[in-house]
This record gives sequence, structure tokens and C-alpha cells, in this order.
Amino acid sequence: MNKTLMMVLLSFSISTSVLADDKKLEISEYQQKKLDQRSGEIKAYDVNKDGVLDATELQKSAGSKFDAADINKDGFLSPEETAASLAKLKSQKQATFGEDDAKTQVNRVKSRMKNADENEDGNVSKQEYQTYMNNHQANFDRNGDGIISKDEYRADSEKLPSSYRKKK
Repeated sequence: MNKTLMMVLLSFSISTSVLADDKKLEISEYQQKKLDQRSGEIKAYDVNKDGVLDATELQKSAGSKFDAADINKDGFLSPEETAASLAKLKSQKQATFGEDDAKTQVNRVKSRMKNADENEDGNVSKQEYQTYMNNHQANFDRNGDGIISKDEYRADSEKLPSSYRKKK
């Protein structure tokens, strides 16, 4: 009886491992690149290296992105600075994801920037950007525990650009 039970368990273990491998094979190359990108972003933003992101770490990452785009360091992103930042992003993403997917990612960021411009003056202040990104990033925490896991963070990249529309 014990030998039979062990054989059944061994057989089940092997079949589930084969199924797990099959699931990995079902992921497209693009999806795998996105997963790898999200994993890299978590490592970069995870200041305390605990493997998850908290609100403070996400706020710092948003602030760093804004500061990098604010070429003249005046605390505002002009349309020209935004365009330059988007061109740089497109160039970076094309190498990894190709023309079409890079364009999709750029359009997603462009939509975020437009929605962040609360007073609709064509410039995005650091405060507008931070407020928008705080609200946006709050959606990452799917289970409401105050921590953004790898799976929760990754799920954001799978959303459609329409989900970034300004809420009125």
C-alpha cells in the first residue's frame, strides 16, 4: 500500500512539474520580457530589499522619474520636456519590445501625463504628477495590505491604457 501511495504521489509530483513547465512555455516572448522588466523595476525601486514595494518606495520612484524628465529643473514638465522624455522612453523600449509595443507603452505614459495635468494648462507640476501617481499606484495594492507584491505590480502592466483615464 505504501509503495502504491508513493508511486501515485511521485507520479502526481512529476505531472504537476511538467504542467508548470508547460505553463511557462505558454507565455509569449513579449509577456516574458514584460515580466522580466517588472521584476527589474521592483529590484530597482525596492529600497529596503524586502522583495515587495510599499507606498514610500513607489513615491520615490515616481519622484525620480519626474526629476529625470524635468530637464530645466523648474518643478514642471513642459510639453517639450514631456515629448523629449517620451522619445527617450520609446527608444529604450524599441530595443526590447519592438516598434508596436514601444508605441503602446509610450501612449500609456502619454495618457498618464495628460491625466496628471489637473489644471489642464499643458504643464505638469511635480505636485500634480505625484498626486496622480499616488492615486494610480494605490490601485497596485489589489488586496489592500499596504504592500505591493511582485504579482500585484506586474498586473498593472497588463491593464489597458483606458484604465488610466482621469476619474471625474
